[in-house]
Amino acid sequence: MWKVHVALPMLAATATLLGCAGTPKAEMPAGASLAGNWKLNHATSEDPQVVIAKMRDQAWRIIRRANQYADSAPPPGSTRGGHATGQESDPSQPFGADATGNGAPGDQSGRRMDPLKRSPMMHALAAALARGDYLTVRESSEQFVLDYGTTVRSFTPGARSVVSSEMGVADQQSGWEGNSYVIQLRDQIGPNVHETYALSADGQHLIENLKIGPGELPAIELKRVYDRTTEMAPRALPTND
Repeated sequence: MWKVHVALPMLAATATLLGCAGTPKAEMPAGASLAGNWKLNHATSEDPQVVIAKMRDQAWRIIRRANQYADSAPPPGSTRGGHATGQESDPSQPFGADATGNGAPGDQSGRRMDPLKRSPMMHALAAALARGDYLTVRESSEQFVLDYGTTVRSFTPGARSVVSSEMGVADQQSGWEGNSYVIQLRDQIGPNVHETYALSADGQHLIENLKIGPGELPAIELKRVYDRTTEMAPRALPTND
């Protein structure tokens, strides 16, 4: 039986991370330009489905431990050591129920529940994957632009700003760290997101390293490799992140 929605306490001290992280620079180093048209190479990139499967397994383990604890706890309203027990779980917690697949705890129809349905870390990863295979990078001293055709993300190198996030607001910084362009998003409540973009040694590939968390789950990392291309991203009315 599906019994609880549960969140794992944050796995890192956010204040410590904020204090230790470096500050990206505004000036682009000589020879570090990432400008151009790029296309995702799925064969040389890490498979996001492997990362998602690992996240799902970790979420199930957390849920099973919570259910075991709930089974061993006294009934609601009883006392343990003079204190009332049995508080209800918070349904807004990130491990929710979704009917997909089979073979694990589910609802009365026997359908499997997806524990990542309300996971903020999964939502951050899904948003990154949804941007598509094509990427055009444009640079100037005032802007660093990631154009996916359907979505345009624009950043001011060296600048810090407060932006909206799924769970509230986040502190955003971006700029150059050596020959890499770095985007840091530190959420007040949700998971932190750290992105780096850099050229391969031969200059023919753009390497994206994405790190999300830790949050309700341990941190995840995903490496994506883009090849130079003359193709352009399919155009649509852009939205701005």
